[in-house]
Amino acid sequence: MSLLYYCNLKRGFNKCSAMFGMFLLAFGTLTLFQTFPTLQLNFTNPMEPREHSSYWDILLDSESLTGAQLLSYAMWTNRSSCKLAHDFGGLVFSNPSGIDGQKTVCIDPEVAPDPDECLVYSFGINHEWSFDEQIHNYGCEVFSFDPSMGFDHHDHSPGIHFYNWGLGDKDETSENGWAIRSLTSIYNNLTARHGNRIIDYLKIDVESAEWKALPEMIASGMMSKVRQLGIEVHFGVSETMAKNREWAKLLRSIEKMGMVRFDSKYNPWSIMNFTQIALFNVPFAYEIAWYNSKLSRVSDLL
Repeated sequence: MSLLYYCNLKRGFNKCSAMFGMFLLAFGTLTLFQTFPTLQLNFTNPMEPREHSSYWDILLDSESLTGAQLLSYAMWTNRSSCKLAHDFGGLVFSNPSGIDGQKTVCIDPEVAPDPDECLVYSFGINHEWSFDEQIHNYGCEVFSFDPSMGFDHHDHSPGIHFYNWGLGDKDETSENGWAIRSLTSIYNNLTARHGNRIIDYLKIDVESAEWKALPEMIASGMMSKVRQLGIEVHFGVSETMAKNREWAKLLRSIEKMGMVRFDSKYNPWSIMNFTQIALFNVPFAYEIAWYNSKLSRVSDLL
């Protein structure tokens, strides 16, 4: 006999539902603190809806912003904004056990990549093709980019096209000889190959170069051509609060432009100490995904 059923017999449904809800809340809070024992969360206003547009703006603008509060923004999932989200790609690792490198795609019909017509850009391969191959099997044409692998431009398969370009804020050659391009430059260069299409999914996993690339993507208007965006973001364990706040507000700026967050996962292999903001044994890398509300097909479905 379940605990809730037994309680209903003895005390009545309303009292038992309240008691059971309090138990679940306490259990969830305990689990969170066991996961991050050093993380001090802000419960000054527990009724504040975090999906409300002003909540994160007020928090990130606050002069008293703490490191724990900043990372609470990174860990905000907002999962209710997507009814069906699937992970594509990733490899299984141990110590701790889990999947690394996966990217979350919203499959809701309003924003899902349209099989056999979708276009995907994938930045950061490092010889690990699982995302590119799975999203291609889903039905997308994929353009993959990584200057660090020592490969020339080639087709990894008939539907996966590789270019040895890295992602940045301008066209340049890096100190180690890599060809770096802005997203605008890459898109314009490849338009002859894929046409003037929407990028249905833009994957970025470029080991902190996202902070250089994002401002160019915003300023150039390229974000208006991106239907879904998945980035592994990397906060700076040796950076000041001012710099980490700047990066968090950069993410917040694309949300205020219409990019709706629908998933966030911390990388369990990125646990380190933030020396400048007194955070210890916490993750610095987060897999975050958004969809573009301005490219929703909702009007087509009505």
